[in-house]
Amino acid sequence: MKDSSSLYSRYFIYIKPITKLPIVKNYGSAIFTLVTISILIIFAIKPTVETILVLQKKLADSEQVLQKVTDKANNLSLAKNHYDNLDQGIKEKISATIPDSVNLKTVIQTLEQLAKTYEASVSALQVQPLVIDTKTDNKVKTLAEVSFIFNIEGQYRNLIALLQNLKSSSRLISVDNLSLSKTNDNNLLIMSLSGKAYYLK
Repeated sequence: MKDSSSLYSRYFIYIKPITKLPIVKNYGSAIFTLVTISILIIFAIKPTVETILVLQKKLADSEQVLQKVTDKANNLSLAKNHYDNLDQGIKEKISATIPDSVNLKTVIQTLEQLAKTYEASVSALQVQPLVIDTKTDNKVKTLAEVSFIFNIEGQYRNLIALLQNLKSSSRLISVDNLSLSKTNDNNLLIMSLSGKAYYLK
């Protein structure tokens, strides 16, 4: 096994002549200092550069969000202008479809009138409990819903026609669940539907 000092002395033989070169003697320490400073600067600057890039990305994302919010505000303003310019009759229809109060009477009347029109008998109409808030003029109105269960008995074709007509009723009503079952009379079916009527609160 070779002596370790003789092993390293071989490398020293190659390095020693380089250290005797005039350029290395005169500028070696300066070059080494510059290389060391450059390495330290790179490691010091890298986190700062990464932070700057992250902040630039966040700034770009924030600008996109701000642009979307600005566009939405402009669209809402434009929609309000269009709504204000609508014919009074159209405004009244919109108000009847989605009134600014619960107005259960119109929901009940709509369902009962549809049953009467299509020769179906109402066996149950149940409105789910709801909390009614006091109205405030300055409050921004939001869409709210009244849930109900409606059971009627009639012939199949009449019940289907009633459902189709429900979509164009005077109140905005959506159907969540629907079931049909037979009665003792083979010509009649019981339709049970649960749905929602909407209003602004």
